[in-house]
Amino acid sequence: MTNLWVATDLGSLRGVCLKSEQNTVVTYDEISKKNEIISLVPSHNEQELYCTLKSDLVNVFDMTQNIYVNQYEMEGELLTAFDIGDQVITVAKSGDVFIWRDEEVAERFKIGEGIECCVKTSDGKILSGGKENELKLWDLKTQKTLFTSKNVPRDELDIRMPVWIRSITTSPTDSNVLCVGTHYHQYRQYDIRVKRRPILDKTWEELPILSLVANDSHCYMGNGKGDIGRIDIRNPKEINKFKGAVGSVRSLALHSKEPFLASVGLDRHLRVHNLVTKEVEHKFYLKNKLNCVMFTGEAVKEKGEEEEGDIWDQLEEAGGKRRKVE
Repeated sequence: MTNLWVATDLGSLRGVCLKSEQNTVVTYDEISKKNEIISLVPSHNEQELYCTLKSDLVNVFDMTQNIYVNQYEMEGELLTAFDIGDQVITVAKSGDVFIWRDEEVAERFKIGEGIECCVKTSDGKILSGGKENELKLWDLKTQKTLFTSKNVPRDELDIRMPVWIRSITTSPTDSNVLCVGTHYHQYRQYDIRVKRRPILDKTWEELPILSLVANDSHCYMGNGKGDIGRIDIRNPKEINKFKGAVGSVRSLALHSKEPFLASVGLDRHLRVHNLVTKEVEHKFYLKNKLNCVMFTGEAVKEKGEEEEGDIWDQLEEAGGKRRKVE
């Protein structure tokens, strides 16, 4: 039973089982920097992974069989790939977006220059941003922008703030709320129903925010120093920190049903934090530098383990209370 898939800088995929503390290594071709996996995105049915390689290939990995089942080859420096419905979308750093149908490029359009991040939303649209490229929401059917952000006002010295978006995410149930991490360590939150400028612009730590992931209530962020933070999307005031990570955090993932946050980065460790206690519950050394991580739908804890934990929690609470003897 595999709980997580982790992509490395040498092109291997590692399937990790948290219960047995074992991992399975799957490779494509040879172990090499040219096969480095730079993006890892699950399919809409969560049975396949779209693995974007540094060599401008997109390999489709079947998680049920642990084999590669398809491949897309592109010209140009690829950024990411994912599927929306029956279409496969590949995005290049040059801003070219290719829409594949029946394993052939059916349409192509451009979303700007200097693209550094591009993700799909829960309602089948895409978000993009990059260096001097504002946050944009795109409709694939019309290939036009539905929303374009506006830069924050100039500071008190009348100096313009440069635009450099390094990470984007959105709530899985509300695609109107957009979260952005910048190269200048700013966390920005947008509500496209309200205005084009961010409703929150908050400086966090001192290095670029490289990874973001969100659920219905919170957004989690990781930066180039190894800090992991959490902010409440509904009432964004303070950013709480999770301890444990060392080195640049390249990717974060949330379990869809259980309170767990996975993180990987340049320190070669996979860590799984408990969102309730903020403690590291699992830690694995995986030998290579790690670029991407994602949870499968498998449960991290068995039902019996959860029930047993609840009983012990109740006993501890009961034991901590003093009763007056009459």
